[in-house]
Amino acid sequence: MVISAKNIVHSAFYLAVTLLCVAVYFIMLRAQYLAAVQILVYMGAVVVLILFALMLTRTAVGDYTNISSKQTVFAGVVALMLFAALAIVFHITNIPGGDGNASGIVIVSIKDFSSILFSKYALPFEVASVLLLAALVGSVVLAMKGKQEAEDEGQKKIGDNTAAGKKKKTK
Repeated sequence: MVISAKNIVHSAFYLAVTLLCVAVYFIMLRAQYLAAVQILVYMGAVVVLILFALMLTRTAVGDYTNISSKQTVFAGVVALMLFAALAIVFHITNIPGGDGNASGIVIVSIKDFSSILFSKYALPFEVASVLLLAALVGSVVLAMKGKQEAEDEGQKKIGDNTAAGKKKKTK
């Protein structure tokens, strides 16, 4: 539904539902911390950032927009090829754990996970936050540029109307 919805705002909300389902998977895997991070970071930040960008850039939203692509056949063929490739890889590699025995899974505590996240992966975390900030600032700049152009165009029309009115009075 994220891809096939005609209304772009509905697509953003479908993305939020998809990310919530990923958080549910984390809960089912007993990774409550990752589920909380999924909800806070992705649902709380990324989807809200997308919605703000849509609202600030004055993107045409509603039933009248046509955001569909004419490449659905090509996308379907690529998806089937990817599915076939992944099926072959999974069949060849013989990944253990398919019997439902989860005794080989290592459970990492939240303390260990947070120390790894904020020591080894601190740079990618900060890069992602800077990219999100840059996207937000860019959307505000684009919105202000569009607003300024609209105001300039409106002032030009008002100036043209007053000049035409003066010409009529002088004749």
